[in-house]
Amino acid sequence: MNSLPEQKILLIEDNPGDSRLIQEMLNDITSFKYKLVVADTLKEGCQLILKNEFILILLDLNLPDSTGKSTFDVIIQYAVHTPVVLISGLQNVELSLSLIKEGAQDYIIKPDLNSSLLGRTIEFAIERKKLMTQLRAKTSELEQLNYYYVTRELIMNKLKNEVNELLERCGERKKYS
Repeated sequence: MNSLPEQKILLIEDNPGDSRLIQEMLNDITSFKYKLVVADTLKEGCQLILKNEFILILLDLNLPDSTGKSTFDVIIQYAVHTPVVLISGLQNVELSLSLIKEGAQDYIIKPDLNSSLLGRTIEFAIERKKLMTQLRAKTSELEQLNYYYVTRELIMNKLKNEVNELLERCGERKKYS
């Protein structure tokens, strides 16, 4: 990631102490250049997403204007193509697994957070999101090709049946099966 120009990371976090700590951890990351943009409410975060292009969103689930799963549900609608990493003070395995199944790239518990973990998580989340986007595009392409071939096969079978019916009417044997 060294060759990339400075990229924007959005941190949606209402606790100023946690925001400063995450900023300091990000300062230790030298594998890529970034600019951290901070929002302290869900509403402000959504507005920033509409106005900017971010390479990643770090999201605290418990904000003044939204909590838990509903926070993620709103953000994921705004950040369809942007990887979202959840950062929470709560260790809720069930919630974290369900949100990862719904599109979150990772879930970090704040007490476990350190510069090394944050750096790896960011790089892996960005790469996973790229791969998921490529996978979706290829899946869509395959579905279109499959539709084409299935439709083509149905048309061919219909034509075979019509030709065979015409041959039978003319007193000939069926030629196509």
